[in-house]
Amino acid sequence: MTIALHFSEKKKKSVQNLILATLIAMGLYGIYKNGISYVFLGRMNWNQVFSLCLFPIISTITHIGINLFQKKKAFENICEGVLFGLMVPPLFPIWLFLLLELIYFLCKIIHLRIPISFLLFFKLLLCLSSLIFQIPYENLIENTTPYLYGILDLFLGRSVGNLGTTSIILLIVLYLFFNLDFYYKKDLPIYALVTFFLFSFIYSLFHPDYLFIREFLNSHLWFTAIVLLPSNDYSPATKNGRILYGILFGFLSFVFLSFLNIIDGCYYLLVFFQLLLPLVRYLWIKKQSIVYVKKT
Repeated sequence: MTIALHFSEKKKKSVQNLILATLIAMGLYGIYKNGISYVFLGRMNWNQVFSLCLFPIISTITHIGINLFQKKKAFENICEGVLFGLMVPPLFPIWLFLLLELIYFLCKIIHLRIPISFLLFFKLLLCLSSLIFQIPYENLIENTTPYLYGILDLFLGRSVGNLGTTSIILLIVLYLFFNLDFYYKKDLPIYALVTFFLFSFIYSLFHPDYLFIREFLNSHLWFTAIVLLPSNDYSPATKNGRILYGILFGFLSFVFLSFLNIIDGCYYLLVFFQLLLPLVRYLWIKKQSIVYVKKT
């Protein structure tokens, strides 16, 4: 009996619908948080709100176009297309986003093999573009007005970050729906987040000025741990491997975010992990093969 028999197509479709509904909610919240809420205060206009809506629309249309070009169902894995539009900073230029979508489109249609997941690859392009063109994560108002959000604000999603991934509570809902997927490695986010929390808490005992809860409620950390870290093809399959992978990611994320203050640290760290994983697998398999030969 194959594993595929344990996770029927009907159940898979239901899970994807729940995930898609959550992603849409994340996108709507991001548009409200970064645009509509300021329109009501008279500090933004509806044209600026519409420009925010273009990111998920463009990414979804690009994904559908790739599916049609590859002769697949138009809405196959549509969640991935929506995700691309949620990972963008609110002030990211539309023309630059279109250029990155074009690069992604070309990579997909020529079946370019890259050593990291395409979702992380696109996020890396966004990070590097933001670095080169000095594009902040703040929205139009946050960029000109100093804010100090409380713990509840951070949990609900008022923190500075990507267009649609700042809400911790919606990321938790997304994680719960991901758990319904037979192939989702649900333990990896737990190992990573618990490790980050423990090191933050221990560090706060020696440094009272360090607010570990604020550091822990970092939307970049939660998004990376829940969405990007458990990628099936780019993370360990064995239990011990997943434990080590999650703990190491959680600890190094703590170092990058709390000590080095690199806001994109989680993404760069995961790129390094995914690039290193094939080498680790090769050395481990080679070692195991040698041991097997000796025994026989």
